[in-house]
Amino acid sequence: MAFRVAQITDTHLSRTRPLFDGNFPPLAEALRAARPELVVHTGDLSLDGADSEEDLRHGRAMMDSLGLDWVAVPGNHDVGDDLTLPSRQPVTAERHARWEGCVAPLGFFRDVPGWRLVGLDTQGFAANPRHREATAAAIRGAGERRIALFQHKPIAEEALADTAVNYWPLLPEPRAELLAMFGDRRPALVASGHVHQLRDREADGIRHIWAPAAAFIVGDAYHKPVGRKLLGWVEHSFHPDGTHEARVHAMEELTPHELGAIPEAYGALTRLG
Repeated sequence: MAFRVAQITDTHLSRTRPLFDGNFPPLAEALRAARPELVVHTGDLSLDGADSEEDLRHGRAMMDSLGLDWVAVPGNHDVGDDLTLPSRQPVTAERHARWEGCVAPLGFFRDVPGWRLVGLDTQGFAANPRHREATAAAIRGAGERRIALFQHKPIAEEALADTAVNYWPLLPEPRAELLAMFGDRRPALVASGHVHQLRDREADGIRHIWAPAAAFIVGDAYHKPVGRKLLGWVEHSFHPDGTHEARVHAMEELTPHELGAIPEAYGALTRLG
């Protein structure tokens, strides 16, 4: 029998600035109807948890309200961004501690028949030795199980050999360190969020699934389309024989907010040249 995981991502919740909170109740209703064995939130749970404990606590309460088993990893709006990138909210130990105190550990692993599910914090991976060692231990202990990684940022934009440094994927140095933990193996699946576009493809022997966001899309004037810009969630089925299936649940019930039209969220966006 398959172990079913509902992956949701990028809810951007806030009690004091509930710009996108209206999309959570219909999402929650869909998840309760589906009754997966586990819900995995792949980051940006909160609108501004990097600076607001209240946003993180609100996000945690909303996840608890599902009445389902759930785990989560942080996104850049939850704990700040990688120190290599220019950011008004760099990842810090204080921000990591706030996430862990209000929401959940930075990472997780869960064994299901045929698989080990591993969640990791992509923002602080390069800067947090404790989290890196916990991730390495989870990979080492997988035995013969195949490994599925759940993380906020994609492991790469196009290929594992990418050298570009930009806002969207895991950066080259932490990517290389993460892959070195696998040795001759590779993760079978990397399931991520962050890009606010749906993309499902095979590259470098890995299946890469970028889940659609729940809160908003970023219009073509501000972010080139590399996948499908829709809102919804992904249902993963993990089988004891090591096979995996994914089904996208696009949700017309969710309001397709366009971030470029909502500067009160994160400021005015820069248009593409």
